[in-house]
Amino acid sequence: MGIIINTNVDSLKVQRNLNVATTQASKAMERMTTGLKINTAADDAAGLVISKGITTQQRGSEVAIKNAQNGINLLQTAEGNLDQIQNHLLAIHDLTLQAMNGGYSVEEVKAIENEVKARADEIDRLADGAKFNEFALFEKDTTKRPADFELVLQVGSDSDKSTNTISIKDVFKESTMSALTGKGTNANGVGSQSIAFTTGTGAAEKVIDRAGAGGFEAILDKIKDGIKEISTRRGDIGAAAVRLNAAVDNLNVQNENLQAANSRIKDADIAKESSEFTNKSILQQAGASLLVQANQAPSIALSLI
Repeated sequence: MGIIINTNVDSLKVQRNLNVATTQASKAMERMTTGLKINTAADDAAGLVISKGITTQQRGSEVAIKNAQNGINLLQTAEGNLDQIQNHLLAIHDLTLQAMNGGYSVEEVKAIENEVKARADEIDRLADGAKFNEFALFEKDTTKRPADFELVLQVGSDSDKSTNTISIKDVFKESTMSALTGKGTNANGVGSQSIAFTTGTGAAEKVIDRAGAGGFEAILDKIKDGIKEISTRRGDIGAAAVRLNAAVDNLNVQNENLQAANSRIKDADIAKESSEFTNKSILQQAGASLLVQANQAPSIALSLI
């Protein structure tokens, strides 16, 4: 090859290779500092699209986990209130049995009546005050909540209702609301030898002589029905909680797999990038040194002039 002054081909080649080494060294440095091998769409357009799709699904799963956990917390709150209400009903049941005994004085009967009333009022307070994040758990007013109310929890990462939601409706059915009416078990003393209870309608039932067990048996049946209804609803709560816990477990596994898949697509291999950076840095230094020599080559022509 002749000695040329106007165009230094060797210098151009060295510059090109030096630019390539510099770009690759810079890219390796960027990947190491961000921990990502896809930092722009130019790095891997298809990989970026797939990664963002997985990220969207992953974030949806994380929200679904929070939704399911909130549902579990709601159910635990509801069961806690039902447990207390049921305990009061059991106590009223026992007090009713006591009232059937003819061996109590007027003062003792009055004490039983007062305790029954206090427990009935507490049932009303517990039912009316049961809330989760301002959501009334046992709303009895059908103008505010329909009798067939259904609580739907989003526990999936997309909008397909058939596979991504869990419905809880039996817990809040109308019969449960009726069982939580404390006024259905009020007791009021109306004489030295009698005790009167009121039904769920709030109207006073006939005065029952303590010697006659028939009326008391009807009252006990009403109380037992309430206890049974609450037990059934607590069973529904348990079943719903099992489903939600299973959904959380499944979502955690799904989320773990999504993160692993996304990591394989977008995360940088630091060991590989470190080796790449070292290699390109050496090439940079070699290129810079050779560029100096290549730029001096045309000056040889001066010795020929």
